[in-house]
Amino acid sequence: MSNLPNCSPPGEHLVWRPVPPATVQRLELLVRLMVSLRSLGRGSVLYMDGRAEPVLAVPVVSRRRSLAVLVVQDHGGWSYVWDAAHRTPAGAVRVAAEQIAGVKR
Repeated sequence: MSNLPNCSPPGEHLVWRPVPPATVQRLELLVRLMVSLRSLGRGSVLYMDGRAEPVLAVPVVSRRRSLAVLVVQDHGGWSYVWDAAHRTPAGAVRVAAEQIAGVKR
């Protein structure tokens, strides 16, 4: 018995599968955002399910919940998306971190 999620049953062999390049890019962009949020004194948690794209959770104390941040790609390139209404180009990671953290300019 294991308390770890996504563990294979005893005796089952794990199979190495290549990670799609888009998943690797999303992961790298989310880690950059994590570092920028930390420089602003904000914590975050990176969730990586074995079969899904990575998601960054940023705790929002005033709302007793976490804000989910995704990285999406469209014709304009990569962007950070959160609260379904906010989008910032991934090249502007510092701007995204300030908006997520609620920094007033």
